[in-house]
Amino acid sequence: MNSMRNALLAATLLGTGALWAADPYVGYIYPASVQAGTTTRLIVGGQNLKGVQSFNISGTGVHVVKTELVPNFPNPAGSQRRHLLNWLNHIAAGDRAEPPLPANAKTDEWRANSWWSTLGTLDDDQLAIVERNLYTPRNPLQASPSLRQMMFVTVVVAPDAQPGHRAVIAESPAGLAAPRPLLVTREPHIVEPRYRPPHRKQPVPPAADVRTGAVVLDGQIMPGETDAFEVTLAGGRAYAFTVTGRELQPYIGDAVPGFFNPSVTLKDAAGKIVAFADDESRFKPDPILRFTPPKDGIYRLEIHDVLYRGRADFVYTILVDDFKIRPPQPADGVVAAKGAVATRTFTIDAPGPRVLEVTARRRGSPLDAVLTLKKTKDGPVLAQWDDVTNQVFTGTVPQGECDPIGTYTFAEAGTYLAEIADRTGNGGPDYAWWLDVRHPNPGFKVFSTRSTLPLVRGVPLKIDFRIMRTDGFDGDVTLEAPKGCGFTDSVITGGVDRLSTSLVFAGRGTRDTAPCQLFARAEIGGKTVRVSVVPCDEYEQAFAWKHLVPAEAFMLRIRAGGKGAAPAKGKGAQSKGTIPGKR
Repeated sequence: MNSMRNALLAATLLGTGALWAADPYVGYIYPASVQAGTTTRLIVGGQNLKGVQSFNISGTGVHVVKTELVPNFPNPAGSQRRHLLNWLNHIAAGDRAEPPLPANAKTDEWRANSWWSTLGTLDDDQLAIVERNLYTPRNPLQASPSLRQMMFVTVVVAPDAQPGHRAVIAESPAGLAAPRPLLVTREPHIVEPRYRPPHRKQPVPPAADVRTGAVVLDGQIMPGETDAFEVTLAGGRAYAFTVTGRELQPYIGDAVPGFFNPSVTLKDAAGKIVAFADDESRFKPDPILRFTPPKDGIYRLEIHDVLYRGRADFVYTILVDDFKIRPPQPADGVVAAKGAVATRTFTIDAPGPRVLEVTARRRGSPLDAVLTLKKTKDGPVLAQWDDVTNQVFTGTVPQGECDPIGTYTFAEAGTYLAEIADRTGNGGPDYAWWLDVRHPNPGFKVFSTRSTLPLVRGVPLKIDFRIMRTDGFDGDVTLEAPKGCGFTDSVITGGVDRLSTSLVFAGRGTRDTAPCQLFARAEIGGKTVRVSVVPCDEYEQAFAWKHLVPAEAFMLRIRAGGKGAAPAKGKGAQSKGTIPGKR
């Protein structure tokens, strides 16, 4: 115990900035989904990727077999750029040998890059990156530093890998990246063609035949782009084109409105628009396009951002499958039409406080509920509740604050009336709601602001916590660290909704990256209540708002310190390369 106290004291004196280096950051994975039973070469884009040597992938059946860092590309001199473009044209024509240098080229002004000097040996994926960089150079004033680096990551997906979401965590000696999703499917995939410069014939992906089975389309929207796929559909069959885009990157800190907002259009063989879809609802930006073709035929599916924005992390998948009608959820009621007010009566058996809580948005209903309490329909309003303002913003599209909750002290037993309406006056068969009337049950939830915990012995790791207090609970909450670790400050005091602290490891040995749990406890009503802390990662949206995205688990890694704590030199580092034409 003395060693733990001493380590925590040392951490407090050192402060929370004593980390060896910044964690790696993964901004996107492209393509964003993979098929079971295949080997796929992914592009991982982000920041601080230079030391990344491995990836931790949740679940089973998905394994990384190779990683390769893409070198950063400097701005070439004019004659150097012309030489490189000429060489690329020779390669496209089947000649990989480096062409003669331009006449009077001032090669002493040329910049070094390992890929530029070896263009003839690069594969098609590598050449596509070089060509895009040369033909569409990034404007430094518009480029996002968080997306500046790239890696090739080759994954093998077992045939029996279970479909669904996987959390991918990049690991380097400096730290662990926040998890980024990768989708595993059983359906075959069609990925948009590689980049080709405008003067060459643009490749067209093969038509996806969806007459007998589903297919997944993968792509990435760059600035101003509209991606297009051809799909062969069967007449009379109802189809759904389900887009996943916002869910893959829910919050972008340096973009407005702060997320990729896709829309999709379906055209027939004559180019006529036959279907269009934008937001699935007001709070679901990823669209679902539904269409029943009148006859067999080839259709053109187009996707772009609604504002025609684009950047490397605007990745998406589109599942093209039969349209399946989801059975309605049993609900307490529905606001059935625009301007309608739904009602429910309930009985209070004895005077005293009760909590009234509406659930709608949290269960997928579009209802923006307002709850009004009365004794009778024509009686006075006893209380009214709208949005909750003290919620912790969690999830890919937070909706908890739209569901009203309030406490009312009933003076007498009897029958009462609850009225539920939509704040904006909307309604319809999908505007379902659920009402819970209960005795107060004071409690709390605690959320972290990071889910990956790369610890080095004796070095503090800054981590913040948010608390959501329910039904009047306002007491102290104490955090519990994993075995061998401790917090420099572990108490969230009563009346406070957040804590900034540091986690420190003071034990011995090392641990590979593995799931762990954090707990929080409090005394409520004379009993000790202990709950698991919800692992989350904090993201900023549009330069302003902070949101917490829940993770599958806390991931803990421990290093002993000393030389092993510093980022490795050489491994994974890019080669400086040589200058094309110079020997």
